[in-house]
Amino acid sequence: MADETTELTPQQERFCQLYATDKEFFGNGVETYLEVYSIDQHKPNWYNTACAAASRLLSNVKVINRINELIEEGGLNDSFVDKQLKFLITQHADFKSKLGAISEYNKMKQRIVKKVDLTSGGKPILGGASDVPSDNSNTKDS
Repeated sequence: MADETTELTPQQERFCQLYATDKEFFGNGVETYLEVYSIDQHKPNWYNTACAAASRLLSNVKVINRINELIEEGGLNDSFVDKQLKFLITQHADFKSKLGAISEYNKMKQRIVKKVDLTSGGKPILGGASDVPSDNSNTKDS
């Protein structure tokens, strides 16, 4: 099987490198696109053109795979994120960050599932089944 990075054009590879590793461009598709590709900024809608082109690049499976590869090579991987999450959960100074980290951990582990009643327009369900009216709640007792 051929290496997927060999299927990228030199400009696509440069885009991936800047997008995934350069502090100035990290995670900013439009700025990275403008840096790598020649866009005439005197033309009308040049920014919208760059936005659309960056979006297309970031939808390309080969480009995304290469970006993910570069990010992992840079040390941002599951193990690193787990260590950072553990640090936030166990620290005792910034309780807002701690609460956010605990909430994120619970979501990851699917320990807390937000239930939404689709019949009420997406309002959260409060309480248990006893709070939900039965089908015959509108009938009068004789």
